[in-house]
Amino acid sequence: MSRRVGPRGRRILHTGAWSIVAKVFAAANLFLTVPFVLHTLGPKLFGVWATLVSLVIFAGFLDFGIGNGTMNLVAAAQGRGAYDEIGPILREGRRTLLWLALWLAVASSIALPLVPWQHLLGLPDEMAASCRTATAAILFTVVLAVPLNLANRVQLGLGRGDRAFRWQALGQLLTTAVVIVLAKLDASLPLLVLAAVATPLVASAANTWLLWLEPQMASSGKKNDPTIATHIRREGLLFFVLQLAAALAYSADLPLISTLRSPADAGTYAIVQRLFSVIPLGLGLIWTPLWPIYRQALAAGDYRWVMHTLRRSVVLAVLAAFFTSSVLMLGFDRIVPLWVHKPVAIAGTLLEGFVVWCTVNAAGTAIATFLNAASVMRYQVITAAIFAIACIGLKAWAISHFGIWIVPWITATTFLFLNLAPTLLLGPRIIAFAHSKIY
Repeated sequence: MSRRVGPRGRRILHTGAWSIVAKVFAAANLFLTVPFVLHTLGPKLFGVWATLVSLVIFAGFLDFGIGNGTMNLVAAAQGRGAYDEIGPILREGRRTLLWLALWLAVASSIALPLVPWQHLLGLPDEMAASCRTATAAILFTVVLAVPLNLANRVQLGLGRGDRAFRWQALGQLLTTAVVIVLAKLDASLPLLVLAAVATPLVASAANTWLLWLEPQMASSGKKNDPTIATHIRREGLLFFVLQLAAALAYSADLPLISTLRSPADAGTYAIVQRLFSVIPLGLGLIWTPLWPIYRQALAAGDYRWVMHTLRRSVVLAVLAAFFTSSVLMLGFDRIVPLWVHKPVAIAGTLLEGFVVWCTVNAAGTAIATFLNAASVMRYQVITAAIFAIACIGLKAWAISHFGIWIVPWITATTFLFLNLAPTLLLGPRIIAFAHSKIY
């Protein structure tokens, strides 16, 4: 096995294993803390707590792609053996994110006293102060997370993603303990929100501090390198647009169904969507470490390994997604009652649509991982924007006329014809372009 996968394969498997550990700890955090917080706050305030805590995901979105841009440059320098470039790249990435965090802090400070947060959260006016304090905990945690999350991306770029995921797992473990203890002490809503979102930053801060202590990160180089900063911002902006297009295309399903059909239909669709989401999440354990390793191999000129791995990853991803989604479809009537404690009537065409979408999406994501590593960004932004616009428009029309069963079919069809098919047709030109670049 060791000989077959090679050193890069072993690194992918090792990082993927620690990624699983981190996700298990995150799931355990959610599972174990919920009953304690629910008992302390009651159903209504618990809903507010869960809503606010979920907003911390914007920390990964509001770095405007700078983290991914920095990771690509670090991985390229690592692949070329240009270790003296890593310190300056990291410094420019950190400087850019600190400025971005400063502007986000200013915007948050302006919005905090002006917005009626209690109304947005469905609470009475007498809870205005408590809601504002809890919201402040979220906003400024996001601000701090923007620069602190950079260390995780840099570790991935260096091929040491296992360290990043170990720190994430430790942060989730610490968060679980702190939230449970505070809930047992009948802590207030703001304090429980702060504990849930800010405690993981302790691990991120420790990871950042230890990374900066390494001699490699303090290597000589220009104190300010505008070329590196421009490259990071330009590529980061393209990553941000790509993420935005994907978010619009994939996250619009439930709001559209709720608006055009009913909240009950949205709830039914959400059950199926959540169940099948385990497939892209599971495959993501491979794509996360594979991305920077692709970049390292491209920078080292090992194109044969890159193409062999790309072909194999597409085939394995399609087979894994099709097999797993088919099992979920065939076992749906047995799995769901055990999960939600009641039977759910679902049209077979909806389940079949999710099988098709999961399979098509697996192929697209496998290819996109290579394209991201090769910085083939403008092409991806164009196809993703066209796909997102067409996908949302068709869904809005089809939901009104046909119902919710057609939603995954629309997503799969538009992605296949507007994104995946053009990429396959232009594949030789895209690959030639990727191989001709200097990383």
